[in-house]
Amino acid sequence: MSAKLIRVSSDATGERRSVRVYVYDTVEAMRAAGTRFNGNDVSDAVGLCQCINRVVVDRDGRATSHADSVIVRLSRSHLTTQIVVHEMNHAATAIYGSSLQGHELAIDVLDHTNETLAHLQSDLTATLVGRLRALGYGDRVGVR
Repeated sequence: MSAKLIRVSSDATGERRSVRVYVYDTVEAMRAAGTRFNGNDVSDAVGLCQCINRVVVDRDGRATSHADSVIVRLSRSHLTTQIVVHEMNHAATAIYGSSLQGHELAIDVLDHTNETLAHLQSDLTATLVGRLRALGYGDRVGVR
């Protein structure tokens, strides 16, 4: 099993955060790696975003899960624009969510005017697409 590691990052949240993206030769290899990561059945996945989380308890005793490490898994056989953008959206929201304080409600931050989340998503996705293109995968993700 071989996988190409690509690291992408953004400082849109005010803190430099990165995502490790693995591109596997086959979807079976990607699924096997995903299952090894946490034991979950990912037998129908065509892309994965997985996180190593830590629990943070705020001063009011509310516990929230924060993504410390974000991993995206893709396969060469399913390397399409839709799947790349989909998985990078998961990565961006994991990072963005972990940048919020426990008392911040989603209704206060998740709307169409959220520039931080939009920049985070576009930073990560554009960097990944550029790197995929440099590796010769450009035609698969709609980049020339």
